[in-house]
Amino acid sequence: MRKASRSLLLFSLALALGACAGGYSGKFKGNGTGARVPASQVKTVANKDALGDTAYTTLGTAIGKAPTAQEAVDMAKQHCGMNGGNLLILNTEPYQSGSRYIADAACATDGSAPKAANTAGKGKPAR
Repeated sequence: MRKASRSLLLFSLALALGACAGGYSGKFKGNGTGARVPASQVKTVANKDALGDTAYTTLGTAIGKAPTAQEAVDMAKQHCGMNGGNLLILNTEPYQSGSRYIADAACATDGSAPKAANTAGKGKPAR
């Protein structure tokens, strides 16, 4: 098993187990691109000012909830990447609410993220 797929499997297992315990969750709200970016390729930025002159397009909001601040950011990165974003711009520092941390961020792309495959007009494959 490749190292990348093994870590993805372990991360997925941790998410599944965490979801049962109510410790991990997240969501994305907005217009994604239809493409997927691995969470490891989503860059976290402390705020909009930290981007300087970098041009970007906001896709929506990504939120992650987890037992630690870093895990909450990782959850938000995962949800951003699943919707085509490669930039996670934190709206605030992760904060604690009850027993969990919450990461609230804008999900954006700087144009270097992969585009969704164009499947328009392809129809069903012939048998």
